[in-house]
This record gives sequence, C-alpha cells and structure tokens, in this order.
Amino acid sequence: MKYDLGIIGGGPAGYSAAWEASSLGLSVVLFEQKEMGGTCLNRGCVPTKFMCHAAKLYSRLQDCGRYGIVAENPGLDYRRMKNSREETVFKLRNGILQMARQKKVDLVLEEASVADGHCVKTVSGMYEASNILIATGAENLPGFLENSVDTDELLQMDSLPETMTIIGGGVTAVEFAYIYQAFGTKVTLCTRGERILRKWEKEIAAGLAHNMKCLGIEIKNNCSMEVLKTQNSDIIVSAVGRRPRLPAMEDGLVEVGEKGGIVADDTGRTKTCSVYAAGDVLEDSDRLANFAMEQGKRIARRIAGKKVPPRAVTARCIFSRPEAASVGYTESEARDKGMDVAAAKQPLYTNASTMIASGERGFIKLVADKRNGCVIGAQLLCERASDIAGELALAVSHKITAEELGRTARVHPSFDEAVTEAAERLTEKIG
Repeated sequence: MKYDLGIIGGGPAGYSAAWEASSLGLSVVLFEQKEMGGTCLNRGCVPTKFMCHAAKLYSRLQDCGRYGIVAENPGLDYRRMKNSREETVFKLRNGILQMARQKKVDLVLEEASVADGHCVKTVSGMYEASNILIATGAENLPGFLENSVDTDELLQMDSLPETMTIIGGGVTAVEFAYIYQAFGTKVTLCTRGERILRKWEKEIAAGLAHNMKCLGIEIKNNCSMEVLKTQNSDIIVSAVGRRPRLPAMEDGLVEVGEKGGIVADDTGRTKTCSVYAAGDVLEDSDRLANFAMEQGKRIARRIAGKKVPPRAVTARCIFSRPEAASVGYTESEARDKGMDVAAAKQPLYTNASTMIASGERGFIKLVADKRNGCVIGAQLLCERASDIAGELALAVSHKITAEELGRTARVHPSFDEAVTEAAERLTEKIG
C-alpha cells in the first residue's frame, strides 16, 4: 500500500500531524521505535509537570498553618508518587493509541529509516509514501562528568537523595531544582554562565534566582570543570541541553545544520520537496511541544493542499515557584530590531489572589508597538503564568491593542486581573 504521508516519530509533532492529515482525508502510517507520545509524554513535559504539581502540594502542606489547617509531620512516599506519575503517563499514552485507531492511522512500532524521498524502511519491510515527515525529536547531551546521570535516568530512580547537584542553568535544570528542593533534597545548581536562564529576560531570571536562594537552593555561576569535579553530592544530574536525533537516511536527502538538526523552510519542507521535518529534530528548534504540534498540523495541511494559517504565537513557560512565562518579543528584543516600543509592568504584591495564595514576588509585563498600540510581547512571573500566557499569546497573535486588552473586565479576585492593570499602565505610556 502506498500512503499519502509517512511519519517517523510518535511525539507531539508526529501524532499531531497524523491526526490532522487523517482528518483531511490523507492515508497515514506512523513509525515509532519506543513509546507513543515521545519524550514529552514519557520522559519530559508530562512526568516532570506531575512532579511539579506534587512538589507544589507538598510545599503548601508546610505552609498550611497560615490558613488554620493542622497537618503535623506530613511525609512523602517517593516511590508511590513515582508509581502514580507512571500511571498518569500510561493513561495518556493509551489515549494516543486509541486516537490512532479512531483516526485510522496505521502504527508501525519499529525503528524506521528513510530509504529515499518516498520510502521508509523497517525490519518488517519497505513502506512507500508520497510524502515523509521526520519528527524524531531530540536526546539529552552527554554529561560533563562520568558519574553524572541525565534527566531520563533521574526519573527512573526509586528513592529520594539527600543532596543533589544539578549541572545546567536552563529551564529543565531550574524546574528539577524546584521539584527536589520541595521534596526535601538539598540542591546545588551549577551553571557555566553568569546567570541562570540566559535565554530568558534578565528580570525573570533574577526574580527566580532570588526566590530559589530564599528557598535554600544554592546557585553557583561561572563554574569551571574543576569546580564541577569538586561537587560532592549523593547524585549529580546533567541537564546541559539536548541535541536533534536524526533517523538513518540516504546521504544528501536533507541538509543538516551546524547544531546537528535538519534545515527546513518556514513550512517544514527540506531540500527534498517530498520530505518534511518538524519539532525538536529541526535546526534551531524552540524545543517546545506546543510549537512542534502546530508545526505538524501546518505540514499536514500543506500536504493536503489546504490553506495554511500564519505561524502561531508560541508561549514559553517555566513551572517554577512562582511560574514564569514569555510570549512574543521582550522589550530588549523589540528595541534591538529597531522598533519604537513602550512597556509597562504590574507588580503582583498588591494582587489579592497572590496575597491569598502565596505572597511571592512577581509581575506581569506587557510590551507594545507605539505606532499602533498593539501588544507584541509579554513576560510573566506569577502564579498561574502558564494559564495566563494563553490569553496574551492570543492578544499578540490577533494584534490586540493595549487599550483593548485593558477594557476586559476580568474576575476579581484573580491572578490575571493584573493583566488589566498592566494594560492600563501601558495605554497611558503609549498616549
């Protein structure tokens, strides 16, 4: 049988493309050598966010006396938490398998290679497809130290270490630091750079660094290899980044960039017109599941000959305490591009919901283009930032003005009413 689309990789980019393509009437075969759902579901976003939620609940127990709740000597059964986490992952993975059956997508749970622009090869045979989508994701970079473990190995451990050193200063390192500190582990975060979260706005990085230190997380910046080798912890975790994972393929079929990822145009098409790529396997990928899912859907629509909408505005988030999020341009990014911008920030220390829930420092910052008043970016450090970011991504995507954003009567009390206040301040600055 010849398929309209053959997809290698069952993660967010792959299965999103498969569901969209099937809904548009294309015949689809999807190849996955491990578990459906990819890194995001099995070793990344979902299990770590389960742990973030567990860490937040456990931390709240320590503070519940403030609310008149008596919960003496709360404990953590780490193995039980892990089992519950894996049960959640299993249910979600099973849901993907059920969706494949409903969408009539043929699944081949084998390792696949690209034989040419129209053929995919596995141990069971050769599959022909008019178009091929490579969505094989990424893998952890090797650690600097021989005795370190990566985050995949960390998630498989059944016991909680008393001390932990995390090498890295990105989102993954920061989230794991928060998780294990909340569980009672003494955490040290070692970065090679001058600060954590170097790809994020400095104000967010500084706010989280301050908060982490208040919680007892030690942060060591500008760490040399000699310093890293002196770390004496029960476990050393390497969270230094990820690299694209390419399938075996015919030489010259796609262009591979300096960082080892596949080079593709804005539509996902590679140098071979019948071969596409999406998600973390791309050169300079955003490493975001929501971005990968959107890419997969866009590629499916293009192959089906349907109208492809403009690329969506993508929200990034850190599931820290409090959460952090970023949408569109930061103020400095916009100015570097020569844009005339205005920015306004609303602190959260006067927000009623923040004072009720935690009292932690935070803010919502909005950036607008002065020429038309449209909101072009937002940065958040506050409770529920991951939820509020969706509203702001919509505002940026649809070119909503600061004045229009401020006219919405949001719930009181709520965390997102700070958006109203930030928008009103921004409107005043724009004039």
